[in-house]
Amino acid sequence: MSRMGLYTPVVLGLAVSVAAPRILVAQRTASARQGGAAATGPLTDVSVTLGGQTVTGRVDANCHVDERATPSNTRAYFVAMYPWFGQRVAADKPQWRFDLEIRRGATSEASDQFVFSFLDGQKSGTIQTVSGSQRMGSGTVRVTRHGNGARFDVDGRTKEGDPVRATIDCSAFQKSEGAGG
Repeated sequence: MSRMGLYTPVVLGLAVSVAAPRILVAQRTASARQGGAAATGPLTDVSVTLGGQTVTGRVDANCHVDERATPSNTRAYFVAMYPWFGQRVAADKPQWRFDLEIRRGATSEASDQFVFSFLDGQKSGTIQTVSGSQRMGSGTVRVTRHGNGARFDVDGRTKEGDPVRATIDCSAFQKSEGAGG
């Protein structure tokens, strides 16, 4: 076997041995974020009314602020999502999903550009008011900071025309664990 032929497996083996502990840590973190008793993060109170149906719950949502977001880039400044990206929801937890991303404003923390989506398995709704993207529905979002977290109040109509009201109260922001985060 040539020297180059031996070099490739050695480098690959080193890469796997370095990455494997990180993968195991990520898997332990992921299992703790399935919303079960092992979840250690602050909980988020949520109420969403879509059309005539309301769901409420206290969930282990991912709430964070991305300080790298500016008024001129496309990063979301405030992010609240349940379940955490890529996680399966435990059978004994709410099976609905939501995502709220708000761009940073030029004169305040939040702008009027946001995306809100909700899905409960039966019904779904989306509002998207981000410039440069296809507009879906219409609405407003109000951000009220408190302590280490914030309350988000969404009011509008989905792209299908259904009325939507949502209150997402993040008791505290976590450090971002998302891609590029």
